Amino acid sequence: MSRNPKSKEVTKRAVLAELERLRQGRHARYHTLLGRFARCPEQKSLAALFATAAEASARTYNRTPLDAPPGWLPPVG
Repeated sequence: MSRNPKSKEVTKRAVLAELERLRQGRHARYHTLLGRFARCPEQKSLAALFATAAEASARTYNRTPLDAPPGWLPPVG
């Protein structure tokens, strides 16, 4: 039961092509909003800064925070 050498070469090329896309940042998972966020340290720090400011504002004015609109992600905290 030996595999066809041609199919093995095709598989090898496909794997190498996908690894190259990963290396260059062109992989499909980086084209989603969450994928781009995960790769950008500036966006992460801005999100943390915004969350901290929102929490501080809620404490300062002693108010309960508003609920997120339907379909949005829940607050991280």
